[in-house]
Amino acid sequence: MTFFRQNKIVVGLVAGLGSELLAALLLWAGLLVAGEPVGAHIRWFGIVFVPLVLILRHYAKKREFLVVTKTLIVILFITFVAFMAAVL
Repeated sequence: MTFFRQNKIVVGLVAGLGSELLAALLLWAGLLVAGEPVGAHIRWFGIVFVPLVLILRHYAKKREFLVVTKTLIVILFITFVAFMAAVL
């Protein structure tokens, strides 16, 4: 896994968007298995930001990769604004 040990924008994009997508897919699959409508529980998709914040913390504190950290902050801001627009 040397890809995630690089200080590049692409690493931030893959890690950030990948973690959000994976969390959203797991939640969506869980709602389908439970037989719940996805549209009625759109607020629950706020949980997708938790893995992103944990990855952001890892790259900021442990690795100290400034480029990846900045990329993850931008991804968090843009996707959170889009999520709030969808919820409201």
